[in-house]
Formats: sequence, C-alpha cells, structure tokens
Amino acid sequence: MTDITVPALGESVTEATVGKWLKSAGDNVQRDEVLVELETDKVSIEVSAPEDGVLTEIIASEGATVEIGAMLASINGEPGAKADAEPAAAPELRASTISADPTPAPAPAASSGATVDVAVPDMGESVAEGTMGAPLKQAGDQVMKDETIVEIETDKVALEVSAPADGTLTEWLASEGDSVTPGAVIARVAAGAGAVPAASPAPSAPAQAPAAASGAPVSP
Repeated sequence: MTDITVPALGESVTEATVGKWLKSAGDNVQRDEVLVELETDKVSIEVSAPEDGVLTEIIASEGATVEIGAMLASINGEPGAKADAEPAAAPELRASTISADPTPAPAPAASSGATVDVAVPDMGESVAEGTMGAPLKQAGDQVMKDETIVEIETDKVALEVSAPADGTLTEWLASEGDSVTPGAVIARVAAGAGAVPAASPAPSAPAQAPAAASGAPVSP
C-alpha cells in the first residue's frame, strides 16, 4: 500500500485546497497519471500516481484544505491494474482458433467397375452355331457371378450362359431366336458390388400370405 501525500507547495506556501479528483476509489491507475490538482494562492500543483495500481481510498475530499505532507489517498501497488483488461481478449482468440479448425471430408468409396463382355462359349465338336433362347435377365437387372442369364440351343445340346461377374446387365447384343457363333459377344455386364443386395426385397412377398387366410367365416 502506497500513501499519496501533499507535495511541497513552493516557498512560503504551507497549505492548499483539494481540487477535482480525476479518479475515483477502485479505479486502476498508471504511474505518473494525474489524480488530482491542488490549488494555492500562487500556483496549481498536479498530484500524480507514484506507481501502477488501484486507487483504494480517497482521504482528502474536494474542497478540503490540506497541509504539506498530509495524506490525500492510498494506492494498492499490486501489479495487474492493466492486466485486468487484457484477459477479455483471450476467449476471442481461442474461439477463432477452434472455428478455424478444418474438418476434412471423407473420400467417397469407388464402386464403379469395368464392363465385362458375355461371350458364347464353345458349343462342342463340329458345332459352329446355336440359337439364342429367351433371356432370363433383362437389361438393367442385377446379376450374380455364375448365374445363368440365357440358354443357347444347338442340334446336339442346350448350353447355359452365365454371368461372368457380379454386377448389372447393361445390354443384350443378341435377341431371342438369333443365330450365334462361339466367341460372339451377346451381352455386357457392368461389374460391381451391388448385385447381392438387390435380391433381398424378395422375402417381402410372403408377408402378404396371412392376409389371404383372414376371410369371412364359412356358413354351415
């Protein structure tokens, strides 16, 4: 705690009148900041803070007559008068740092596959052509690897043609009744991982069966 006293007022001047206080009790003050003026018959004297701190108490009120060495006020010289105002800025800096934190978007999984040709298999010795049967799958249908999609009829045997991969049957290049030869491309499949899930809606059909059982009672 530091006392603020009336300084020397000049030659042959022993007292002064307290003017207006520029700071109030509880205010933060800085070293050499003017706190109050003392009026004398000859001159006005500014009384400044001797150090940074808090003006804890004003002892001599405005208009009071004071002598040299009399106490005017007291200052708590603990450092931190300026520090009280600065922490308020810290939350703003912290908040802006958090908001600027980047959130990388997950990379999309690649699910596209290559298009695979469906070719007529070898029909056997001395068989050079066959006739397309009715397709078991239509363009746009999902297929599973080794699933039969069409049969080819020859004079000797019926050949099953299977899907070469899981995926979607994109197009037919030959129609029912067309003559085809070994190695000819008759369809295309877009290979992918979506063939199996397409079959799952099928079990929903039996759910309608109980509705048929609920009928009107048979009259005797």
